[in-house]
Amino acid sequence: MTRSIQAVLLGGTLAVLAVVLGAAAWVAYEAAQDEAEELFDARLATSARVLEAMVARQLESATVAAPIVIELPEPLERATNDDEASPLGHPYETQVAFQARAGNGRLLARSSAAPEAPLAPLEPGFSTQGSWRVFSLRSGVVWIQVAESDHARNELSPKIAWAAVTPLMVGIPVVLALLSVLVRYGLAPLSQLAARIRARRPGSLAPVSLPRTPTEIAPVLDALNGLLERVHEALERERRFTADAAHELRTPLAAVKVHAQNAARAQSDVERRRSLELMLAGLERTTRLAGQMLALSRASVPRPAHARVEIREVIEQAARELGLAVEVEGDLEVSGDRDQLLSLAANLLDNAARHGAGRVRVELGGATLSVLDEGPGIPAPLRARVFESYYRVPGTSAAGSGLGLAIVREIARQHEAEVRIAEGSGGRGARVSVNFPQNGS
Repeated sequence: MTRSIQAVLLGGTLAVLAVVLGAAAWVAYEAAQDEAEELFDARLATSARVLEAMVARQLESATVAAPIVIELPEPLERATNDDEASPLGHPYETQVAFQARAGNGRLLARSSAAPEAPLAPLEPGFSTQGSWRVFSLRSGVVWIQVAESDHARNELSPKIAWAAVTPLMVGIPVVLALLSVLVRYGLAPLSQLAARIRARRPGSLAPVSLPRTPTEIAPVLDALNGLLERVHEALERERRFTADAAHELRTPLAAVKVHAQNAARAQSDVERRRSLELMLAGLERTTRLAGQMLALSRASVPRPAHARVEIREVIEQAARELGLAVEVEGDLEVSGDRDQLLSLAANLLDNAARHGAGRVRVELGGATLSVLDEGPGIPAPLRARVFESYYRVPGTSAAGSGLGLAIVREIARQHEAEVRIAEGSGGRGARVSVNFPQNGS
């Protein structure tokens, strides 16, 4: 199943935000509610101490027959909206009550919101009595009890908690919206890349470029352009091979055709045999040319080096296949493709045997393979040109296709090696050397 990167990123972000911010909101809610409860309890204790300081000490010596009732302004008593304050006070005052009692429990004073019955047992500290949260404080023979209604706490605590949580709840959609825009912006190069590839004409192998290439997409773009370049090179090799084949095979095939026609029109067995011999020689040259062309085409295809190859064994195998007597001195081991190196050795030995006038000698040492012959050699001005496909040194009488050294150079290039041509031993013949990388020896 194909998944959208944008959907995965947004979905994952939503899940993470929901879990993390949800947990943070819950913790904030619980913490705010706990803090509110502590604040309310502290307010009760503070109120009790104020009453103890201002009222209780006077009540110790009070002789009033009836308890004192502290009334609230009538508008506060009739207020229905607990959130609206006024110059007279705040409606929440109706949710706060206090009592002052003598040691024997007799009521000395109370607020209008407090009942006449005791708010709590005459024991110091906090307690919950019905719908009241009570704090009791003893001062001499007088008990001060301050209480707050659960209604006020139940209304104020969530408000305080929601005040802490609401920014998070509002922030989540905003964060998601911003992340959505950010993800779209970040993934825009992918959409641009797809659009540019979709809009390309068939056969177009030009590199793909983007106005903005993020770090994550750069390797993909490089790999794509590298593939296009390799495809372009492969197509170019095929075009060259086709054109070269058509050009180079035309002449020998025409010659074979002429010899076949001569054989068909021959008046005697001698003439017919001569024409057939020339036709077979032409077919042999044509077959060799086709083989060389295929070898050059295969050598042009990159093949990664993956094994250690003993060059002495490769030289000896190539010599056996060619039926040549070759002197080999030294040893050399390189990292590469054995089949390609066998083709390189075969072309070097065949080229030396065809153009040399005597023995063929091979020297191996360090990171260099050298093949020496005793032929006429190659003039210095022409040593660079002999690596060109189908080029032959003027005046050369030996048969050949002009592809041997081109194949050698291409295989050497695949192995990061360098091919050089110099004079042979004692200034006679030619020395063709292949210098392999030192780390491959």
